[in-house]
Amino acid sequence: MRNKNEQKRLEKIKEYLALNIELKNELQEITKLASSICNKPVSVITLPDEITNRIIAATGEELVSSLHDTPFCEHMRENNEFLIIRDVKKDPLFSNNGTTIQQPVMRFYAGMPLITKDGLKIGSLCLFDRKPSNLNDVQKRTLLALAKQVVFLFEAELSKMRLKEQLAEIEKKNEALRAIAQLQSHDIRQPLTSVMGLINLAQDNTLNMDEEWLSMLHDTVSIVDSRIHAIVAETLGNKDIKLLKFNKMVEEIEDYAILLLDRNGLIENWNKGAEKIKGYKTSEIVGRSFDVFYTEAQKDAGIPYRLLQEARTNGVARDEGERVKSDGTTFMARITITAIHDDNGEVIGFTKVTRDISKEHQYPTEEISA
Repeated sequence: MRNKNEQKRLEKIKEYLALNIELKNELQEITKLASSICNKPVSVITLPDEITNRIIAATGEELVSSLHDTPFCEHMRENNEFLIIRDVKKDPLFSNNGTTIQQPVMRFYAGMPLITKDGLKIGSLCLFDRKPSNLNDVQKRTLLALAKQVVFLFEAELSKMRLKEQLAEIEKKNEALRAIAQLQSHDIRQPLTSVMGLINLAQDNTLNMDEEWLSMLHDTVSIVDSRIHAIVAETLGNKDIKLLKFNKMVEEIEDYAILLLDRNGLIENWNKGAEKIKGYKTSEIVGRSFDVFYTEAQKDAGIPYRLLQEARTNGVARDEGERVKSDGTTFMARITITAIHDDNGEVIGFTKVTRDISKEHQYPTEEISA
């Protein structure tokens, strides 16, 4: 079973392999430059996937066919350090490998790892030579700079591809909006024109607004309102409307304080119940740490962030205890903190639900003897 980093690495390589030919031409130029500066006949850029060590660009084409599955690339796959083998035949790890006895014989190898900004080892920039050799300090630094440039090109091209996809998706939505607007504009203009006409007649004292005319005006305005609601529904989609309804429902709950925290415990939003129970206005509390609701003794004991860490590790944390309101008074609370994860399983925030249970502690249940 693959670990999470290996899965991420393979997914990243799959994305890179799908990039366009223009990028491959630029990578080809990097291998030529590496080969020229380091004075080595073969330079390759490799991305090892599940099947083989894929050669993305190469200089010294006549020598490349035998290099797809060399032990050097396997070694580079398992290590993140720059590797130089001056003479393969004298190196105990590689001297018996078949690549060294093929024609032409590969005697020298240098490999610089390609590491992304999030630490994923996606491949290597490698040099080969028929004879024993080495690299000077300038050549090593150059190879490092070129390896970084390879990763930069991959990331830049990937970002450009994703931007194109996002723009295409936005344009698709815009086309849908334009189509909706064209279909609905007549349905809105007609009753709206009637409303404006009635208002103009009333302003000019041409029309006496009796009950019948007021009823007609009300019905026409209702038609406009229903048309607008229909457009909003078609624009947002059923899923978005359900989300809006759910958020509205949460906002209106008064018996529970429901807070949205960022990954560091800073308050991003809360509902009416939180304002009622805690005593703060939304404008007073958003952006502050949730530990403001804990006593000084609880803060000194590290309870707020211990609970946050427990939720981060286990998914949820529960606690009962004294909490502090905005005016400094305290109440007994029962709280639940739940971690929020992104698509990759990383914690991006928390929800915190608090209920005032002071009455339970003020009026304990009386035991009844049999």
